Amino acid sequence: MSGHRPFSELRAKIVADPERAARPAEAERQADAEQTGYDRLLADVRRANALTQEQLGRAIGLSHAQLVLMIHQVDLYLSTLQSYLVAMDGDLELVARRGDTQLPLVVADDLTTEITTTDETDAGGEQVPAAAREAS
Repeated sequence: MSGHRPFSELRAKIVADPERAARPAEAERQADAEQTGYDRLLADVRRANALTQEQLGRAIGLSHAQLVLMIHQVDLYLSTLQSYLVAMDGDLELVARRGDTQLPLVVADDLTTEITTTDETDAGGEQVPAAAREAS
């Protein structure tokens, strides 16, 4: 098999190069910092609403242990984040941006994501989704 090398040989090259060897540790440090920032943000929102984790868990229908696991999971579903915010009389708003264009992404009641555009505003200055304009 021409071109194949033992993994130990490939690994030795990576370890021998300090820059390559540092990449995984840097990626892990960056991921940890992002997770810490995210955890802090959720805790700040909860504290701003004067709720304990136990109270918030009951509002969502989770035990304290389940809430802690939900908060610290790496890949949180949008529907889960939405339920966390709704329990505190909040809402989840997602906006996709590309250049000067903003496209709100709405997490619907059935917790699937629908795309709406809000290029127009009503008489009060509020943005009007395209679906609402088409219905009228």
